[in-house]
Amino acid sequence: MQDEWKATQTLTLVAGARYDLNTFIHAAVSPRVALLYRPAQDHTFRLGFSVAYRPPTLTENYYDARVQIILPPPIPSPPILVTHGSTNLSPEQIESYEVGYQGWYIKHRLSIRANVFYNHLSDLILPTIPQPIQGGSADIYGGEAGFEFLATRWLTGFANYSYQEIGQTLAADARRGGPRFKWNAGLRGDWDNGLSGEIGYHHVGAATYPIGQAFISFAPFGVTAPNPRVGSYDLLNIRGAYKFWQQKAEAGYMRDAEVAISAFNALNDTHKEHPLGDTIGSLVLGWLTLKL
Repeated sequence: MQDEWKATQTLTLVAGARYDLNTFIHAAVSPRVALLYRPAQDHTFRLGFSVAYRPPTLTENYYDARVQIILPPPIPSPPILVTHGSTNLSPEQIESYEVGYQGWYIKHRLSIRANVFYNHLSDLILPTIPQPIQGGSADIYGGEAGFEFLATRWLTGFANYSYQEIGQTLAADARRGGPRFKWNAGLRGDWDNGLSGEIGYHHVGAATYPIGQAFISFAPFGVTAPNPRVGSYDLLNIRGAYKFWQQKAEAGYMRDAEVAISAFNALNDTHKEHPLGDTIGSLVLGWLTLKL
């Protein structure tokens, strides 16, 4: 449920709560509250707080497996690795704090947004052997800023930049990982003759991710652990389209047909998003879209 109270002409309070009842855990209430301050038209400051929960997955509760690597003689095979879930886990919790601003300029042709945030995660579920345990915490904080603009009737664009830091008490493969910064920029054109096109450029910074304990356990037996560091990468995505048919339906909406071609990672900057992930290269796709 949620309610909104307009205290003054410039101050609004929005508060709500979510109630979750899960078969395997106790009921959880997730509150959220936001204070909106509008000192002038088209300018809004926001202060927000919320609490949310992540219940254990079925795998974390009930997973049961036996794993063994068989090596050729005379090398001795390692012992059987037994793992299983735990039904004594509680939900993970996250407390979120946010301060933000949004403003419109140049007769609503330019929109600017900026936010800073702080998230505290607690009661984290750690994927240990032989079963997961509860404990540890993490703090994720940072900010984001960006803008959107209408250059002409047919040309729009955007750009944004985000930065985050992760502080945590977790160890080994229970640690959280992620890039510190990302930035994105793009343009989109849409013409009356049916042609449209867009281009987006994305840069993702380098990141270090935890590697599973199994790689370390089986290292003496010839199992090689991947490099935990993923380098930075750039994505250039391009799309061009032509809407070759339009017709107004009796119900009032427009029927149309469009042919398009898109190129993902057009510069073919081969990269991985995670040490255990696939190597990503360029991809070109053709589209035929009908709306009837």
